[in-house]
Amino acid sequence: MPVTRVPNIKKLRNDRKLTQKQLGEALGITNRTIIRWEQGEGEPGIADLLILARFFGVSIDQLIGELLPEDDFGALPKMSDLSGRDLDFWVARAQGHAPEVIDGEPVVLVPGGTPRAVLAYSSNWSYAGPIVSEYEMHFTPMPSGIPFDGVLRMEKGVIARPAAHPTAAWGRNHLEAAMRAYLIAAFGERIMT
Repeated sequence: MPVTRVPNIKKLRNDRKLTQKQLGEALGITNRTIIRWEQGEGEPGIADLLILARFFGVSIDQLIGELLPEDDFGALPKMSDLSGRDLDFWVARAQGHAPEVIDGEPVVLVPGGTPRAVLAYSSNWSYAGPIVSEYEMHFTPMPSGIPFDGVLRMEKGVIARPAAHPTAAWGRNHLEAAMRAYLIAAFGERIMT
């Protein structure tokens, strides 16, 4: 059976400024095995591919095939539909994590460890506070019955706007509005409002 080279291992390793030894230690694999994979002298089995993909935050298809551009998150959701744990999932992505949904719950996979829940950015000030501070969010309370973004809001809410960005977002509370505004600032016009 011919051996297939997996060139993206080396690219992803170099992008993260890891040596072959450091990668091997992080994954519990010998550095000689990493060298063989990168040089096409062997190939990882499916279990190893899964470990590598989780470690680098990419899919197995991306690991063995074409890598997406670094900032390509696939289809972005409609921001105004995001709330609760769905909103937390996308905030984690914007923060540079590679969350996955397991049993309906967003988690971040830790190499060699157990999955940890995505932080509750949309409901916990201790997690969202650094983002709110960094983006210098401004808040404006909004009474019910007022239109925002072409939608008549029949419930009270809050409008949040990062100081350095011209766009704002509505939310049912301060954190929901702030995290939606953060996503607009982080993803730009690619995210639908």
